[in-house]
Order: sequence, then structure tokens, then C-alpha cells
Amino acid sequence: MRSPALLPLVLTLPLLGACAPLYSMLAERDANGPSPRRAGPLTVGQTWTVSGLVDGRAVTSTVSIKDLVGVPNGSGSVNARDQINAFENSQAGFAVADYTPSTRVARFRWVGESEGVSYTCRVESAVASPLRGVLTYERAGKVVATGTCDAITSQTP
Repeated sequence: MRSPALLPLVLTLPLLGACAPLYSMLAERDANGPSPRRAGPLTVGQTWTVSGLVDGRAVTSTVSIKDLVGVPNGSGSVNARDQINAFENSQAGFAVADYTPSTRVARFRWVGESEGVSYTCRVESAVASPLRGVLTYERAGKVVATGTCDAITSQTP
């Protein structure tokens, strides 16, 4: 005769086997750590090299993705307030990347060495590598010239 106290144990044994896949996934995540945050082609820990030809000159910048934060319409490597401040004050060497998921557009922007100069590499189809787009050269907020640009990851996490 079976003991009534063993009945709950007998009924739960098949359910324990169902927990094994979940336990395996959690153990792997704990061993490897959580995966880095992503926004389209941008991943925390990456370094991008952006280069292009505009107005007869070759220009290059390096953009590090140290973090991804919320910015209007998507995610960016620097918050919106710091971006505005850096571009308004012409902080030479300042660089930022952002991604808008609704349009799948990635942008790499940086402040040039000369006062009031900035560059934007806008990539409409941020799926293939290298990313290819339109490079815009601006002076004092006005477009001076456009060209082409490439963005490649020079370091990945």
C-alpha cells in the first residue's frame, strides 16, 4: 500500500525534468556573464573606425561605445545633453554613435579640429559590414560638402 505522503512527491518528479533546460541556460549565462547591451550594429565595448572622403580630404575618427543610453528616437553612446554641449562648444575630438531602430539608421558624428567643424556619417542600412553611408561636412551648422564613408569595428567585446 502506498503512503499518502508520497503522492505529492510522485506527482512532482516529472516536473523536475522540465527545469533542466532552464537551469542549463541560467548556468551558462552565469558562467559567461550577461551579454553586452546592443542597439542595432552598436554593442557596448566596441570601437568603431569611421573614415571617408569629403571636399577632397580624407577624414577619420574613432568612436568608442562605452555605454548605450536612451536618446531621442533610439540609443546613443553619449546622452543627448552632453552631445549638444560638445557640438555647440566645438569640443575637438568628441565622437558619438547613435542608432534609431524605427528607421534602422546608424550615425557616427564627431567634432573636427577646426572651430565649428563637424562630420556625420549616416548609414541608412546598418546591417552589412563595413557599414557604408553618406558623410556630411558641416561648418558653423551649415552643410559644406557631402561624400561617402565607411564604419568598421576595430575592436569588439
